[in-house]
Amino acid sequence: MNSKQLRYFLKTAEKGSITAAAKALDIAQPAVSQQISNLEHELSVQLFERDFRGVRLTISGKKFYLRAKSIVSQMSIAKSEIVDNEANPSGHISLGITQAACNVLAIPLTQAIQKNYPNIELTLQCGTTDFINQWLSSGQIDLAITYENTHLDKNFFSTPLIKENIYLVVGTEKKSNMYQELVKKDKIELKQLTEFEIILPQQNDPIVQMLNRYETQTGVRIWGKPNFGLLMTNLRYVTDGFGLMLLPSSAVFHLEKAKQLKAISVINPELTRTVLLQNNTKKTSSLAMQVVSKTVLNLVKKAHSLGDWRGQLLF
Repeated sequence: MNSKQLRYFLKTAEKGSITAAAKALDIAQPAVSQQISNLEHELSVQLFERDFRGVRLTISGKKFYLRAKSIVSQMSIAKSEIVDNEANPSGHISLGITQAACNVLAIPLTQAIQKNYPNIELTLQCGTTDFINQWLSSGQIDLAITYENTHLDKNFFSTPLIKENIYLVVGTEKKSNMYQELVKKDKIELKQLTEFEIILPQQNDPIVQMLNRYETQTGVRIWGKPNFGLLMTNLRYVTDGFGLMLLPSSAVFHLEKAKQLKAISVINPELTRTVLLQNNTKKTSSLAMQVVSKTVLNLVKKAHSLGDWRGQLLF
């Protein structure tokens, strides 16, 4: 028994004629006759009495008509609910996100979800990579934007987003002659960075891990200067002309546009790191999670096209 047989049966019963049913269904009459015959054979009962005037339901046919109508109605409701759910996903999604990625994605992501998927409640939890990985492992968050080469749970599924370029960033305030010479540069070699003290995060931060890998490869060691803990505070120190940092464009694009700092490309070699979108496979991927993930991908692509997040797209 299938939905086609039920639909053909109901239409024939309503029209009182196989010919009329076929016309209403816009199919050939033999197709209707065959499906009804198959249904009667499967049920081992006669559903219609046939004569020259058409067809009439038998007693068994009348009983089956009520059941069939209910089944088809429920199927229609189920289909409608599924389609509506696909068009209007709902639920609470928590996204763990690093400070740099948060700077470029938080506002457009929040606005896009509110506008296009009002039944999804999106929460952003900004933190360090270590904390984000812990949150994802423990199920405190549904999705995470983090970095490759950090400690990852074996249950994490990763979607590479972008291999972002890391820049030397310097403030444009005229408070240091040494820094003002840097502002004139568009590129600087990695080995030249040893001439400066650069504000670096804690040892377990992905930026420091990246620099350690480059030190192993090139022998170039970057001298660190104590930081203030928060990216925003460190950037204030840099824009005021008192220090330098190594950051991706996602962290500073707004300050570049305001001409408060200059992002200088590091070359020979370039400094890069890979940004990932991750979920924990131990948690079922809901439609809302899929929608948020797709929106993240679209916004990363848009930020890249605008030059706000520079590097190599990986999807």
